[in-house]
Amino acid sequence: MSGVNDTAQVRRQVWLIIGAVAALYGLLRLAIGPLPQDPAYHNLADTRTFLVIVPRAGDVISNLAILLAGLFGLALRPRMTFAPEECAAVNVLIAASILTAFGSAYYHWAPSSATQVWDRLAIAIVLTSLFALVMADRVHPLFARHALWPFTALGAASVVLWGVSEAMGQGDVRLYLIVRIGTVIAIAFLLMLRQPRHTGTIWLVAALVSEIVMATFERFDHEVFRLTGGLASGHNAKHVMAGVGLAFVFWWLRSRRTLTGKSESA
Repeated sequence: MSGVNDTAQVRRQVWLIIGAVAALYGLLRLAIGPLPQDPAYHNLADTRTFLVIVPRAGDVISNLAILLAGLFGLALRPRMTFAPEECAAVNVLIAASILTAFGSAYYHWAPSSATQVWDRLAIAIVLTSLFALVMADRVHPLFARHALWPFTALGAASVVLWGVSEAMGQGDVRLYLIVRIGTVIAIAFLLMLRQPRHTGTIWLVAALVSEIVMATFERFDHEVFRLTGGLASGHNAKHVMAGVGLAFVFWWLRSRRTLTGKSESA
């Protein structure tokens, strides 16, 4: 690809991906109907109160790990390696990471579908902006520019659709799950099947492993709480692992170097 043809092809591929996601959601919706969220989802293990004023303290305070990871990314930003077309994606990733800490803390302060919208909105933007950066590293640098806003719009729309459907009493979380799980699977396949433009793949692999560990802790929230004698819940540990995973991503951006034969401008 070169010049104008590069841009046209990248844009076409971006909208093909979005179209495929929309088509998958539409087919599943027609075939199976809406997928409501489990009503017990908000029944989290850690209900401790800290200093009387902080409810569900373990889940609220453990978001400090995510906040610290976001601030770590912000501190590293001047020394990160990225092309001009990747600048906006890096900025969005850092900002969304910091906002995730606040959105998640807000949700855990008073768990409900209404408050969880703000948690999931930030998470969706983190994942979609990271996906754009990985596409830029593994497919073409222009993906960072031309995929960022369409992908983040899709992620935001998936959360808004779920939130509105919940408010109407016909909750459908499927599109959000397609975006949430699909971006992780897509990143994993890109790491396995495409050659990178930069070094540092090990840090992205570590971030994916953190994602798997994080999902496991979330699944066994109550079991971890019992096994630790009430010291920490699975959801507490999930937040810590989320922070670790984000730190790995930011260190990838900081430590990576352009591979020989690959053009890059920092």
